[in-house]
Amino acid sequence: MTRRVDDIPLELKNRLMRAPRLPARTHEDCAMNEREKELQSWFRTTCPLFDHIGLVVESASDGVFRCTVPLTPENSNHFDTVHAAIQWASAEVLGGLVVMSIVPLERRTQTFAAVRSVNIEFLRPARTSIVAETRFDPAESVAIRAALDEGRNSEFSLESTVRDATGEPVAIAQARYVLRPWRQSATA
Repeated sequence: MTRRVDDIPLELKNRLMRAPRLPARTHEDCAMNEREKELQSWFRTTCPLFDHIGLVVESASDGVFRCTVPLTPENSNHFDTVHAAIQWASAEVLGGLVVMSIVPLERRTQTFAAVRSVNIEFLRPARTSIVAETRFDPAESVAIRAALDEGRNSEFSLESTVRDATGEPVAIAQARYVLRPWRQSATA
């Protein structure tokens, strides 16, 4: 069942309406900085799904994390809209972008990071390419890095919005991620 925007709880609707709408960049005019190129290459190599769906990292700096996924036959469902799994993946990968911004390259093999949960609410069909976006406070990054440096586990939460090409919200997601120092196995 597709929920209409009128059916969204008022608190959630107010948060969606306050969220700034940043202009989406198309794949052709996407002027990624070196960091964003590195992240996109890493994700596409490490998790081929992102290459298959055409995910483009648009922003991974200044607390703004954003990616786009085109509407293609491979990404669509039986209604010719973006498949729910693709929308879920575009929202979930934002946490990976945040993790990559927190953990320096030389520490990635020493850090375990994973998604703990993702709850997503689909608001309307995505009839165009989609843009998933979240914001993350850089001060929280400092606290997480400090916890990892001290050998402690850390968690963070994200709320992201998936929008269509017109900027209308099509889904909202709340996710939790866990990071911890990599533990040596007991048999090693």
